[in-house]
Amino acid sequence: MIAINQKEKEMERLIGKMIILASIIGVMVAGFLIWASLQESYSALYIYPDSYTNYVEAGDTVSFVYGVKSFEIKQTKYNLLIYLGNELKDKKEFWLNSGETREETETITLPEEVRFPIKVKLVLEANGRTYDVHFWLKKKSE
Repeated sequence: MIAINQKEKEMERLIGKMIILASIIGVMVAGFLIWASLQESYSALYIYPDSYTNYVEAGDTVSFVYGVKSFEIKQTKYNLLIYLGNELKDKKEFWLNSGETREETETITLPEEVRFPIKVKLVLEANGRTYDVHFWLKKKSE
């Protein structure tokens, strides 16, 4: 009988230690999950305003400089779509690490039958989120 009581006491102590250990691990996991959920994760898409002109003629080429800056918490795959009006002109796929920036000059030749004003729009897709920027092209005054 004494041996059974001693085994029960040892089992109770072991269970108590396991409860304390499980509680500590639970608090650590919960703390990590809260910290991870509070980390901001986003990307920035921009066009340098001084890199293009808004006033053009049909048949002209339009050049502009765009950039993508990654504020994601891990390496991220990006899909960039470049539109002139509703027409897809170019599609690019690239990867950036957290903190990296990609800047590139893009050139679009305007068709002869273009109707002004027309929008140049960039759409960036990353991690299930979509970002977009645009500028307008207008007919050059005579």
